[in-house]
Amino acid sequence: MDSCDFELVKKIMASEEVIENGDGKIIVKAVPDGDGTGKMDKREFFIRSAIYAFQKSTPVKFSIEGMRMTTKTYCKDMCTKDIEEGSFDIDVKGRSVKVFSYVLADKKDETLPAMIYIHGGSFMASKAEYYKAPCRYVAENLGIRVFNVDYSLAPENVYPAAIEDVLGTIGKIYTDSEALGVDKEHIGLFGDSAGANLALAAILDNNTEAKITYAGLFYPCTDMYSQDKLYDWDLSMYDIDPEQAELITSRLQLGRADGKGNNDLMANILFAYSGGRYEEVRRNPDVSPIYADLSGMPYTGIFTAEYDGLRIQAEYYSRLLDKAGIPNKHIRYRGVSHAFLDYFGILPQAQAAVLEMCDQLRKVWGI
Repeated sequence: MDSCDFELVKKIMASEEVIENGDGKIIVKAVPDGDGTGKMDKREFFIRSAIYAFQKSTPVKFSIEGMRMTTKTYCKDMCTKDIEEGSFDIDVKGRSVKVFSYVLADKKDETLPAMIYIHGGSFMASKAEYYKAPCRYVAENLGIRVFNVDYSLAPENVYPAAIEDVLGTIGKIYTDSEALGVDKEHIGLFGDSAGANLALAAILDNNTEAKITYAGLFYPCTDMYSQDKLYDWDLSMYDIDPEQAELITSRLQLGRADGKGNNDLMANILFAYSGGRYEEVRRNPDVSPIYADLSGMPYTGIFTAEYDGLRIQAEYYSRLLDKAGIPNKHIRYRGVSHAFLDYFGILPQAQAAVLEMCDQLRKVWGI
């Protein structure tokens, strides 16, 4: 697949439609070269229709092995400057956790703010190294250090192991800030999907001395239970062209909370993540952050996809932040679906979302 044209990225960033979200608002970004509403971006359509055709031809039951085999990324490196990469290992309760690092080569000896990235993959799949392209891009665009956590996966390491790994990383970066070249007063987290959930969990459970001052959430899972009817979820909330209805609806199953569709998917994921403790943990604040006291959360950027079943719960979460008085900015990208960051450098929405996060950080941190 070809790298995206940066002119398309600029068009997305320049577009802005504002819609109401309770007492707050959502900024909606247009498809840069689309031909109407209700349709996927043509690049997204090409990717998702191929995957969907394969899934229909080879239907399989949910399994950990299947999840791991099919969870892949196709990110492209979009950096234009020399990035120095490194890694170190930390021990968290006997688990060896690798943390990758990225920094502009000409800033490697400076003390810099730090962002810590937590990848998605339903808590049981994917790897940190798959997402080094967006991490490198953040390091280049902000001139900061970026750390990428290869946390322990379920079900071999069940909840709260992954959260502990993220907290161990935060503690290491804060405690060894001088040796690592980190400005310990400016540490933030960002993650996608399950990784965004873990970022929120780490902030809520933070037992380190570090103060997390920014959270970047890409299509976050904020309600692993999604059956308490705390918010409305209806298919009519999605603008769907009839010609693409089957494909688009297939992308709305994760987090679908209307009692229709494949609602077992989220339950299966939580069952594996919790080690079978579904009933016990489903409303835990660090599993489903919509049940948390959000009064101590940092400035939050939320980046959602138009065609994502999790979009509705993310919108509800941003309303909860508004009620708690927490500054946040919520951006929805038209034409794409869940996990669009997996195609960073291919889908212009992915690059635009990362750049928007960088813009937010400049304002929040004054860099």
